[in-house]
Amino acid sequence: MELAKPLLLNMLSSREITFFIPPFQRNYEWTEDQCEVFLNDILKTCKNNLNGRTSEHFFGSITYHSTPNTMAFGPATLVLIDGQQRITTTMLFLAAIRDLIKDSSIRQQIDTTFLKNEHVSKDNNEHKIKLKQVEADWDAYKKIILEEKLSAKEQISSVYANYQYFKECLQKLTNEDTELFNLIKYGLCNFRVVSIELFPEQNLSESPQEIFESMNSLGKPLSLADLVRNYLLLGMKPKRQDELYRKYWLPMERDIPKKMSSFVRDFMQFHEESAFPVASESNFKNLYRSFKSIFETEDSEKVLSDLSKLSSVYAEILGYSSTGDYKIDVLLQDLRTLNTTTAYSFLLSLLNEWHSNTLDAGDLCSILSAFRTYILRRRLIRLTAGENKSFPRFARYIPELKKVEDKGEKFFEFLAQGEFALRLPNDNELSSELKASTNFYSLAYSKFCLALVEESMTKNRPDIFNDEFLQVEHIMPQTLSKDWETYLGEVEVSKKEQFVHSIGNLTLIRHNQELGNRPFSEKKAIYSENEGLSISRKEIVDVDKWDTNAIMARANWIVGYLIDNVLPIPEGLRQTNNYKVHTQGKRLENILWFKELNLIGEDIVFIDDPGIVAHVVSDTEVEFEGKKWKLATLTREIKTRLGKCNKSGSYQGAQYWLYDGVKIAELL
Repeated sequence: MELAKPLLLNMLSSREITFFIPPFQRNYEWTEDQCEVFLNDILKTCKNNLNGRTSEHFFGSITYHSTPNTMAFGPATLVLIDGQQRITTTMLFLAAIRDLIKDSSIRQQIDTTFLKNEHVSKDNNEHKIKLKQVEADWDAYKKIILEEKLSAKEQISSVYANYQYFKECLQKLTNEDTELFNLIKYGLCNFRVVSIELFPEQNLSESPQEIFESMNSLGKPLSLADLVRNYLLLGMKPKRQDELYRKYWLPMERDIPKKMSSFVRDFMQFHEESAFPVASESNFKNLYRSFKSIFETEDSEKVLSDLSKLSSVYAEILGYSSTGDYKIDVLLQDLRTLNTTTAYSFLLSLLNEWHSNTLDAGDLCSILSAFRTYILRRRLIRLTAGENKSFPRFARYIPELKKVEDKGEKFFEFLAQGEFALRLPNDNELSSELKASTNFYSLAYSKFCLALVEESMTKNRPDIFNDEFLQVEHIMPQTLSKDWETYLGEVEVSKKEQFVHSIGNLTLIRHNQELGNRPFSEKKAIYSENEGLSISRKEIVDVDKWDTNAIMARANWIVGYLIDNVLPIPEGLRQTNNYKVHTQGKRLENILWFKELNLIGEDIVFIDDPGIVAHVVSDTEVEFEGKKWKLATLTREIKTRLGKCNKSGSYQGAQYWLYDGVKIAELL
């Protein structure tokens, strides 16, 4: 290893060289924010030197190793291990100045000194241009350096965006050739770097992989995908790196752009059938260590091949490409709508079985449909607890599912064996929650849910994403006009807040005008004419007066229809508690230890009414109205007072109380 402290532009111009960014490196990712800092450093250094204050700027380290020339008398090839982002940005800045300067001799000087190797044929761009980019950025970068026109697609790249940023900033500063060239002569020429040359062939301790991983890059930290790509490709000969990169990694980046780190994490979950933390900047390195531990004995090409095969399946899950089966595509779209990213590794396992012909399309649809029902039932009662850790393990059910004829029903049986937080809500729980909910309108999935009802009724689902005229309509308006107040009467108006956002007062319409405060008679006429949507007529147009009784009656109908026709579950699970009893035989209430949650002495809030507050006084009790209660008992009492108690009178209290905006059940 040799260390030097050269000036950056001396390094770029001292001899004919080509900096080669190997395929295992990440794409160019500097943003305008980092380019702004870079430009300000140049301006500051330039100003100091022009004013007689000798100034240099330290620009970090450049780590590389040389490879033998592949052409006689050609430029030396320096493989960059660290410094890719900084050198690319420098080259884009130099290109921007070149293209703004009018003097052709100065332009040529910049071109031949910093950007191109003068004595290499223009047909050999990989050596003619002094910086060979990774494949994803190469076409755009090459055309900038060669002063060629970029396509619309190439102009989307970060290299073009930052090149344009520099040009725009420089044009605002000056249009004088001398002032522009001074930014190089007195600014960039005084950027110093630490140059580290490795000799991995002579010294095994100078492994590019190990050195790369130990260095801190300026700019954005390496993502999980960056680290994994480097791990799989570093240490190989450049030609082999390039071969594997083009065969496996580059197609993946094109299949699932911007999602590679999430995919790698889900690939790990797919492989292990267990959960790992969500891929984020805070835990990329921890996930990477787990990846190395899992695959340390595997052949790199085998791992790349497996990743590549599954990336196309992952693209189908993301909706980036079609599976080729319309019903499967729709079910996957529905699961995306329901925000089931925590289940993507499970979906990866299912679709991989289908692509491997061990599940047929009908079986896959049956399982996906059951899973959609499970998820939507949970979403409708605002239940998400435990999914991140548990959904990846659902892949373990697949071998048993493949053995039975009715795979959907068998999957429901598995789902009904989860812990309480992962339960499959039964008909009673779902019905009670939907009828009692005072704000179904604010639920993220209300429009989707109503669209599924319409689809069940007519076999035609409204397009909730692209139909600009599709609206969720309040039949009784959110703000009552004087005419509506007179129409309803004082008693009904007093109940308005309790019912206006409930499921019974909502419908889907396709109309290009806001119906707002129109009288009920006019709304009925519009609903009747709106032949495309049956849900806007059912239990509405045949009603004489729209009041709380009508809203409750329609709520009963729509909730019953949802449960029986849209979200049905096997008969044996409709009334049972669909979760596993703890081995100690204790009810949830007996294991709801407030002490473990650090809630003793804190206030908790009833989910349907923030004005109802209880004070936690012991490990298992709360105080309300001067009396001590078990949480389930208090929940039943409050539901009874509100006239919303379910038929069984049984409640899991942790589902109905919030601490700091979060359900107690989710804190468990």
